[in-house]
Amino acid sequence: MSIEQEAADWFAVMRGPDAEASCAAFEAWRMDPARAQAYEEKLRAWDTTMFLANTATGKRRGLEGVGRRKFAPQGWAWAAAAILAVGVGAMLAIKVAGGLDAQAGSHRLVSAAMDEAPRTIHLPDGSNVTLDRGARLQVAFDEGGRRLRLLAGRARFAVAHDTSRPFIVEAGGGSVEAHGTLFDVALLPGAAADVSLLEGAVEVRSVLAGRRGVDLKAGESISFAGGTLGKPRAIIAATLQWPRDMIVFDGMDLVAAVAAFNLTSPTPVVIEGDAAAGMRITGSFRRSDPEAFARQAALTFGLVVQAREEGTLALVRPGSEESQKRR
Repeated sequence: MSIEQEAADWFAVMRGPDAEASCAAFEAWRMDPARAQAYEEKLRAWDTTMFLANTATGKRRGLEGVGRRKFAPQGWAWAAAAILAVGVGAMLAIKVAGGLDAQAGSHRLVSAAMDEAPRTIHLPDGSNVTLDRGARLQVAFDEGGRRLRLLAGRARFAVAHDTSRPFIVEAGGGSVEAHGTLFDVALLPGAAADVSLLEGAVEVRSVLAGRRGVDLKAGESISFAGGTLGKPRAIIAATLQWPRDMIVFDGMDLVAAVAAFNLTSPTPVVIEGDAAAGMRITGSFRRSDPEAFARQAALTFGLVVQAREEGTLALVRPGSEESQKRR
């Protein structure tokens, strides 16, 4: 069975009555990065359809009933094809018609380009969202509530106070509810997510925990994955600088730091062989300047930076075989 089919089967299971009992087995299966990515793709396809279903165009096309259906694992392949076909049709109708949804801005998809600085989106209720490089966000506002879903990357939410309409951000396997506050939400590898509260108060919930959540205080952050909430911890102040195009490392393993930098870097940085074995990096770097990051890392650890034809910046040991071949 292919990974895609396994992901489809698990998607059906985790939407059914056996979800809680299957959580441990599901998380064990999803530990593999390829499986986690395949599952996330199924989740995003479903999220896109649910987003379209809540627009006026989607409701006219009969999509609103899709979200209430339950599918057995073996029926997913047919169901997914049907759902995506209808969803794409609705998306085209919205784009071509440019009707009320697009004009009102209450239901939309917003994103930030990978090669641009973080951008700020102004929402209809007066709230603002700052999207990090490569971030994607669904926005669905109506009279009953303000609901958003982070599909990729990281975002900062400055929420306008409105007690009559809750402001809910979904990401990974959990959600954050706020009324008037300032907080960050970031998707992490393996379909996990992290929430950091700068001002005000929010309640963080996981999918499996239901109504039981954790109330964060200003200056605290929390992570959740696989339906499990971690414990609140103090925010590292340097990690809040990202809207100013900064990335901060505090004694992080160089391999992990390079991987984190590459998530939003216009030019990938690579490490040849074991050139970074045992090295840890500390400092603040501009994510829009991968050359400076690579040069500083090379200077700190006695490495050499090589610009490759494939468009990457490689960190190599001086005098290594790879270094000699590239001269």
